Parts: sequence; structure tokens; C-alpha cells
Amino acid sequence: MTTLKTSSYIRTTGGILSLLFSLAACNDDTVYHTYQNLSENGWPKQDTLEYTLPSQLTRHHYSLEIGLRHTENYPYQDIWLEVLYPLTPDKRPDTLHLKLADKWGNWKGKGTSGNLYQFTFTANEPIYLSTADSMLQIVHIMRDKSLKGISDVGMRLSTFTGSVNTQKDKQ
Repeated sequence: MTTLKTSSYIRTTGGILSLLFSLAACNDDTVYHTYQNLSENGWPKQDTLEYTLPSQLTRHHYSLEIGLRHTENYPYQDIWLEVLYPLTPDKRPDTLHLKLADKWGNWKGKGTSGNLYQFTFTANEPIYLSTADSMLQIVHIMRDKSLKGISDVGMRLSTFTGSVNTQKDKQ
């Protein structure tokens, strides 16, 4: 009798845990996520990274997250990037300042194997994708002709759940 009760308890507990994990998995609000690899020779200033978006993502607000993988060979504590909307010429680019290290030079990103660091940055303001915004671009706006030490640049768009100032969006 005890074995039957224990086995029933384990099944019930296991079922509850499975349900909780599946609910947590369903809460992922990511609608787009990808990385682009860069050359080991560096990221040339004229090299524009293009991210082609599925058409069903347009006409919505999203939280924007930029992911950056870099090595200890990256010579700066920060990086300046622009997110461009090439198919909507009248839309201003979003300028992002990613602080990769603290004032003492300690990398903020999580270290992985070797000397590779994964850094993620979430933009303060949501972005709105108009019907023309089927592609976004990222460029670095640093002074160097080529940045060493950056291996990958990624973009994640997630469902935006906050409030939006519609008056600001009309400007």
C-alpha cells in the first residue's frame, strides 16, 4: 500500500512539475532571434549586418535586444551601434550605446569557453515596425575602420507589453 501511495505521489508531483515547465516555456515572448557571424579579421566600418524579418511582424511594437559576442581582444569598454530601417527612409536610426565593461575594465558579459563573452543589451524604448520594415540593419559607428574582437552580433525582438506614447510615435 505504501508503494502505491509513493508512486502516486511521484506521478502527481512529476505531472505538476511538467505542467509548470511547459507553462514557463509558453511564456517566451520572443518573436525573432538570430545572430550573424563576423569575420575573424574584424568588423569593417562599411559592413552592414542585415536582418530579414518575417512579414507578420510588421505593424507592432517590440522590445529590442542586441546580443554581442566578443573576445578579450576587443580594445574598448563600449561600442556604439545604429539600428537602421533601410526600407523606411524617413525613419531615423536608433543609436545604441552598449557598455561592455565597467570603469575598471571588467567585462560585463557572461564568459563562455576560452575568452569569449556574451553581452546582451535591451533598448530602453520599444521599436515600431511599419509595414515597410521587413528588414533591419545594424552598423557600428565607432571611429575604427575595422573593429577587432567582435565575433557575432544578434538581434532579438520580443512582444512589447508596456505602454506606448502614441503622440511620440506620430512625430
